[in-house]
Amino acid sequence: MAKPRLVAAVLALSAAIAAMGVGQRHDFTTTSAAAATRAYVVGKSGLVQVVDTRTGTVLAHADTAGRATGLAVSPDGRRVYVVNGWTGAVTEVDPDTGAVVDRLFTQVQLSQAAMRPDGRRLYVSASGSIAVIDPEHFRVVAAVKVPGQPQGLAVHPNNQVLYVANAQDGTVGIIDTATAFQTSTVQVGGLPQHLAISPDGKRIYVSGMSLGEKTPGTLSVIDTTTNQVVGTLAVGRGAGSIAVTPDGSTVYLTLPKESSVVVVDTATMTVRERLPFNTPSVAIAPGDPRVFLATGTTTTVLDSSNTVLATYRMRSGELDEARPRQFDAAVIAFPPGQPTATGLRSSSSKSSHSSTGSS
Repeated sequence: MAKPRLVAAVLALSAAIAAMGVGQRHDFTTTSAAAATRAYVVGKSGLVQVVDTRTGTVLAHADTAGRATGLAVSPDGRRVYVVNGWTGAVTEVDPDTGAVVDRLFTQVQLSQAAMRPDGRRLYVSASGSIAVIDPEHFRVVAAVKVPGQPQGLAVHPNNQVLYVANAQDGTVGIIDTATAFQTSTVQVGGLPQHLAISPDGKRIYVSGMSLGEKTPGTLSVIDTTTNQVVGTLAVGRGAGSIAVTPDGSTVYLTLPKESSVVVVDTATMTVRERLPFNTPSVAIAPGDPRVFLATGTTTTVLDSSNTVLATYRMRSGELDEARPRQFDAAVIAFPPGQPTATGLRSSSSKSSHSSTGSS
């Protein structure tokens, strides 16, 4: 009689887990005090979901009313900025309530975003330029002219340098954040798309799209002290989002065209493993060993050995729409570092502002 009771108990537990939105789960531990408690996920259609990384519970959700191409989070996690690229807008969201706080219209097509670690500037790549946004007053304060078509962005931990992937001319631009001026470029070839910087700021990793069958997608690495390319790895057809582990030893690179994720050893610049996940975005929070993948209607969480810790189901059809949209995770983001006193103002201190401006 014990066996039927055991089976019934297991089935009951499985049902309870499914009700919480957890498709698969394993126990995990992390000794880091910096382990992220929230993941910020945006779908292709602009739907935003804030996920408790321990349970998979969706804590808040919002609709930014435009196709999303980029995402950034303030250092204190109190604001989320969604780039609605096709409509040329940046939408500011309160992740605690899901409320759309404000919307900034630039009148140009936008692409990706990066938050400066000190929270004083938000950078958004646009057609032929980088929009520099003051998050406190939520207005454009400068526009940095860059060659080619800028895509991915990354800010050095010292807050002094912004890196930009200039897709059309195959370079990575180096921008002085104090002067909002591009001081030099590094030739990497191909069509640079995404950037990620190592936690110590010594290396920039660049994913490049394929230029045909004879030119594979690549992962390049730039030494930030010399601004020279010190390694390039062919990875397959195209290359997407990049994330670096807290110890800097491993890079995860998505290959959406091949429905896989490449795990790269940074010391040898060799492929350590290929994971069978169809995802456009990978993210790792500062100091957190877990790896987060945007996997359509779910968010998949891996540990440092690439074992699936959990598969969290995202909400869909809960925004009181006449024709509910299915959530399709496109980008995952975390705050760029530990909270700072200057991270971002509270919503009650918001002042009036115009939608455009210059420094």
